[in-house]
This record gives sequence, C-alpha cells and structure tokens, in this order.
Amino acid sequence: MSERLNILYLHNKTGVSGGERSLLNLWENLDGSRFKPYLAVPGGGEFEREARKLGVNVLFLEVPGVNVGNLFEILKVLSILIKYIRKNRINIIHSYTPRNNILSALAGKISGVPVVWHERNLIFGGEADLTKRFLFLPDRVICNSRAVAERFEKNGKAPSKVRTILNGVDLDRFNPATDGGEVKKELNAGSRKIVGVLTNLSKRKRVEYFLEAAPLILRKSGDVLFLVVGGEFSDSENGRMEELKKIADKSGLGSHVIFTGFKRDVTGFLASFDISAHVTEREACSRAIIESMAAGKPVVAMDDGGNPELVESGVTGILVEPDDINGFAAAVLDLLNDDAKRIRMGQKARARAEELFDVKRNAGETERVYLELA
Repeated sequence: MSERLNILYLHNKTGVSGGERSLLNLWENLDGSRFKPYLAVPGGGEFEREARKLGVNVLFLEVPGVNVGNLFEILKVLSILIKYIRKNRINIIHSYTPRNNILSALAGKISGVPVVWHERNLIFGGEADLTKRFLFLPDRVICNSRAVAERFEKNGKAPSKVRTILNGVDLDRFNPATDGGEVKKELNAGSRKIVGVLTNLSKRKRVEYFLEAAPLILRKSGDVLFLVVGGEFSDSENGRMEELKKIADKSGLGSHVIFTGFKRDVTGFLASFDISAHVTEREACSRAIIESMAAGKPVVAMDDGGNPELVESGVTGILVEPDDINGFAAAVLDLLNDDAKRIRMGQKARARAEELFDVKRNAGETERVYLELA
C-alpha cells in the first residue's frame, strides 16, 4: 500500500501515566511512511505536548458522558468530529474508554471509517461492561492481555474481531545495563537492599498494601529500604501523598521508606531496585511489571488479572495470592536472602521481556490490524 493511512486516536486523559506512555511508544515506533497519527483529547497538558513533539496533529475535543441529558452536547461534538474526519481524510479511528468508543462508533458509521476500540482494563464489581454490550459496533477490539479478551468469550472463544496485543516497552531505554548507583547515593541507601514499587498514587494502585507488608519484612531483614516511585496523577488524588506518608509513619517505617514523588524518567530509580514489587489487584497488563522485567528486576506481584501472562512465577519473579500479605512479605524475603536466585530471576525476566514485550513487536501487531481494516 503506497498511500499513508491517517489514524485518529480518541483519548480522555491529559496527563501521562501508563496508558498514555503506551500510546506515545506506539507513535514512536509506527512506520511513518505508512501511518500518520492524529489525536483528539479533552484539552492541553503533558500528553498533548508529548504528542506534538512526535509530530502528531492534535484536536481538543471534550467528549460528554453518554446519557440522555447530554444529547445536544453529544450531537454537537459528533458533528465536530465528523467534520474533522472528513477534512483530514481519516482512514481509521482508534478509540479508548467507553464514552469515546460510543462516539467513535457513531462517527465511523456516518463517515464510513472503520473503528478500533482499545480495551486496557478489567471490569470491577458492579461496573457495566459497555464494550461487551456494544461489541457489534467496532470493527476490531484490541485487548492488552488475554485476561481482558476473556471478557468477550463465548464458549471459551473470543470473536475474531477481538485481538490480544500485549503492552510493549522500549528495551533500549529499560535495560539491565542502566546504572542505579547515583540514585542510591542520592537516597543514602548505603548497603541496604531496595524493594521498590513503581506506580501512580491512585487508591486503586493499593500502595497501602506495600506499606503494610514493609514492617513484616523489616522484622526479619532490617537492612532494607522501601521506595515508592510515583506521584499524584490527577486532581482527584491531591493529598494522597500525605495520606500515604501518615500510614508509613503509623507503621513505624521511618527512614526505611522514601516517597520520590512524580519522576519523568524512572530508569535510574528502577535500576536501583533489587526487587520490584507490584501490589495492584486485577491489573490487565502492567507497564510497571514489564518495565521492571526489561530492566532485569525480579517481580513480586499478585497472582491475578493479566499478571500470570507477564510473570512466570518461580522463574522471572514470584506471584502470590491476592491479599495474602504474609505470603507477599515471605516472597520478598525469599529473594532478599538469596542473591543468586534474585539475580537469576532478573536475568530470566529480561529474556522474557525481549521475547514478548518489545515495543517494536507491539507496534508491528497494531499495524497489521490497521492494514486488515484498510
């Protein structure tokens, strides 16, 4: 195919966290001679600025919630979107989040443009699975793990329009050769081993669990520093850092825990880890886990969601039953007390990342979906 395909991405976040980083990585690795990305987001912010640096055309588009009360506003936004699609000769719409998905499906049907929905999350509690309910609307659904794709299975098989493409990371940026020495010096870590968690501070990430497990570990191995790398991602999380620091104080962690706040470049901090902990429940396809494995770090995480697709328990890390805080502490201690095992698991983690999580592989599989639709 000689003509470039124009791909319009509908997204609902203005900051940069895991999902936005995945999109930026995708754009960095798409074949620029064949694909040209466009982006619609609610407003300006770090995500929009990073997109523009990559040459992505940006449209500010605030998509209202899908309900009868917003009907007039929905029709207005739909009209703007259709005009933009026609003006820029968009060939494919790639949409994220339910409200964007419904709008993209309507715009696609009217404009005669195929639509891809991207599913990156598992369903919690009583949440309505709108994608499953309206699965007849998109032309393709990309899931970032088999755990997500299972939402759409009938008789043990997902429809052919549902594709699983694991998240990818830049294996050159995240690699075992990165030196964490400067970070250790800045943290005054000394000879202490570092158990770190790489995360934003939203409540769903459950940093409290990490802080509750830390004293159990310290009782049997006092020479440990616990590192929380990440900050508040949205306005709704303001004050979250102070809340977590109070929990750490009540747990008696004192100088054994450090909160770094948001860090644009986490590679040096990740390089300083001896063990990467992951405490979020029912994560679909954790970038923190993949980045840790690419950096050659063994992972201790929950045995649920998409984690078993990433971590080969006993080989590249250890998976424990959710909410088994004693089991989590024991797994961390096992690796802290066995240098050879910890190093071996880190090496195996890197090898698995090279096999499965290269961002170039992720981009190539996404390109194939676009070419099918074109």
